[in-house]
Amino acid sequence: MKLGTLFLENNLILAPMLQVSTAPFRRFCRKFGNIGLVCVPMLYTKRIETHSRSVLRYLHKIEEERPVSVQLIGSDLDALKSSIDFLESYQFDVLDINAGCPSRRAIKAEEGGYLLKNFDVLETLLKASVKYSSRPVSLKIRTGFNNTNNIEKIADIVNRSGIDFLIIHGRTVKDRYLDSTLDLNTIKKIKSLVKIPVVGNGNIYGGLTAKKFLELTNVDAIMIGRASMGNPEIFQHISQYFSRGIESKHETSFSKARKYLKLYEECVDEFLDDTIDMPFSHEKFKFMELRRNAIWFTKNIEGAISLRTQISKTRNLEELRNLIAFN
Repeated sequence: MKLGTLFLENNLILAPMLQVSTAPFRRFCRKFGNIGLVCVPMLYTKRIETHSRSVLRYLHKIEEERPVSVQLIGSDLDALKSSIDFLESYQFDVLDINAGCPSRRAIKAEEGGYLLKNFDVLETLLKASVKYSSRPVSLKIRTGFNNTNNIEKIADIVNRSGIDFLIIHGRTVKDRYLDSTLDLNTIKKIKSLVKIPVVGNGNIYGGLTAKKFLELTNVDAIMIGRASMGNPEIFQHISQYFSRGIESKHETSFSKARKYLKLYEECVDEFLDDTIDMPFSHEKFKFMELRRNAIWFTKNIEGAISLRTQISKTRNLEELRNLIAFN
């Protein structure tokens, strides 16, 4: 499929999730099925401008993951220009601008989701991104800040900006991730207002929900985030539903969790090979990656509540391996 000037194998995208969709996680998810685009979670433009070495590990080997998007968050124009210039030496496919992050840190710094109530700054950042980036530019937003009253104004900004495609999560910044607040009607509305492709995001848990999302909103592609945590097969399941109409149920078991962890460790090792710019040891990085994912992999397994608590309390790889016994 085509998103602006970008050609993708399919219309499924792995969302940028801070401290979740790391390089090993992105590689791991791709082991189970084709994903049109994967995304490097938000990098702070101020950090790149003042201390660029601190982000090197997030960009290491990204050329091996193409097609891949790199997301920037910030509200300072000079820092954005410096960041785009810094990124030019890397091989990636999309520059994504974050105007949807609902975190307290982002709102306090007047960036991310805050830009949905600071339209002058948002428009300036988008035009600069298009001007200075040699890659296609996308924008990730929510349906509004406190409400959806400004969706037409947002659409006007998007249409004037020159960006290649828009990504929209179906909640306001204020709503954060409350399931009951998903608003597909506003996604459908902005899709009808903008002149570029639109990617939709929110509460897609499998083939049926993906189909309903596409039918109700008319978006061109869908982005999956939290539903991939613990279920790397979701992209394959959605593809199978589209091709054969069969909804695959995600099976959970201790056996599958062990297999997942073994494969995940291989993905971590693959990433760490020749990786030198790390703020901590390779073993600590591997431990943190495996422990976090072990908690997700054991979710919804009968009798695993106690195990998940124990996993969260492990302090090193040896303790984790003894507990999970996946070696």
